Amino acid sequence: MKKLDNLIIHERQNDVVPFYQRATIVLNLSDKKKFLETFGLTALEAMTAGLPVIVPTQGGIAEMVEDGVNGYKIDVSELKKIENQIDNILSDFETYQKLSENALRMAKSYENKNITDRILQIIEN
Repeated sequence: MKKLDNLIIHERQNDVVPFYQRATIVLNLSDKKKFLETFGLTALEAMTAGLPVIVPTQGGIAEMVEDGVNGYKIDVSELKKIENQIDNILSDFETYQKLSENALRMAKSYENKNITDRILQIIEN
């Protein structure tokens, strides 16, 4: 683990749950000019913990986020907009609560039973 004054870099973790339990919001700042997130497991893990997310505007990760409902889609190049949105989320408890509840609701759609049911529907049709 490397530590700077305002940053701690952790090695790869086998158990990420404690990190999500301590978090308030999760950002995925993937640059769409360099690569696209095809699924966005970090965002799904965060929403499973009831955390609002800020994700890129393109890729599979963006499909999980309904802008202003369970998180926000903001291009990584718009750092001031990201900063402002973080301030808005953290300064308004009602907004935070709404985002959190909707994040949990969306994450439930990825639970094993729901995924299995959707796969069976596809196979049966």
